[in-house]
Amino acid sequence: MQKLKECEEYMTPKERITGMILGKKVDRIPVFPFVTAAAAQVLHVNYAEYSKNPEVFMRCQMESQRTFGYDAVTSIADLCVEAQAFGANIIYPKNNAAYPDPYKWILNSHEDYKKVGKLFSWKNATRMNNQIHIIKTLNERLEGLMVGGATIGPMGLLSRIRNPNDLVRDFIYHPDLLHEALDQVTEIQLEFVEKEIEAGARTIMVPVVLAERELMSKKMWEELDAPYQKRIADLVKSKGVNYCVHTCGRGPYFDVLIKWLRPTLIQNAFLPDDCKTEEEMVQKYGKKLIFLGFLSVQMLAWSSPSEVFEECKRQLEVFGKSPTGYFLGASCEYPPYAPLTNVIPMVKAARTFGANFQRGKGANA
Repeated sequence: MQKLKECEEYMTPKERITGMILGKKVDRIPVFPFVTAAAAQVLHVNYAEYSKNPEVFMRCQMESQRTFGYDAVTSIADLCVEAQAFGANIIYPKNNAAYPDPYKWILNSHEDYKKVGKLFSWKNATRMNNQIHIIKTLNERLEGLMVGGATIGPMGLLSRIRNPNDLVRDFIYHPDLLHEALDQVTEIQLEFVEKEIEAGARTIMVPVVLAERELMSKKMWEELDAPYQKRIADLVKSKGVNYCVHTCGRGPYFDVLIKWLRPTLIQNAFLPDDCKTEEEMVQKYGKKLIFLGFLSVQMLAWSSPSEVFEECKRQLEVFGKSPTGYFLGASCEYPPYAPLTNVIPMVKAARTFGANFQRGKGANA
């Protein structure tokens, strides 16, 4: 790897991220590798222990951040936190992220949508309560660091308690019952998000994976998912907290996401459906939101540190020209099977080519 001079940092991670969002001068560009399950590697624990034990989770997150020096930690180990609260049987592999049992769905018929709200109770929501506790505790232990919260969103939750194939058919044949369930789920998630914010979350990330060309038409997304996602987005912003959309499928609908949700940040893995190049994405949407990462998770998993370093430099040159700013980072969750050594070149590139970052100027090279 090239021997280049890194900047001297004079801001805390929270100051750096807040400064970027508010359009102020920052010592360097923020970097967010989105290390979730992969943090278990640092203390050599298996993913099952990491996911189920909040103290182990926090020790791994803190040790990983201290080791590599990135700017924000997450409070989620996987995307099954909320499903557990609705009675889903969660499988915890030792070497990968948790997932719902595909042979024991909670909602086995469209008629079961009527009982969704009754399935939930805070008393049984062990993992949701753990996530709130994690946010509060990390804020106390990591002063000056940005701690993020999350909800999987209404449709994301339903896809983990009902067979996705049946869920797709319900879009067509039982829309009224589906909307009734979405309304109930949204109310619970609004309460969850509010508790996360009260615990100290300054950013809330929400996967909006259905607003993508490969999964759903724009018209269907606007009818089915958008009104419920908007309720969550409106709550987050009303609390003065950063609202971040996550979309990792091909052809995300930036135009309708902005129309309905007006996110502060967007983390995407592929170009929007109406853009053919990265430069076009920056030109078309760079004034409307801040791009959060675009590094391929396949690259983080399989490329060498020097290759990752050069790609970070390239991306800083492209996305650093966005008028609203840019966060260097992964396009999705850092793969749990990937070596964490590739976090090092990400942070090094931020300190080298993102020093004294000026919006619209590209890499500092």
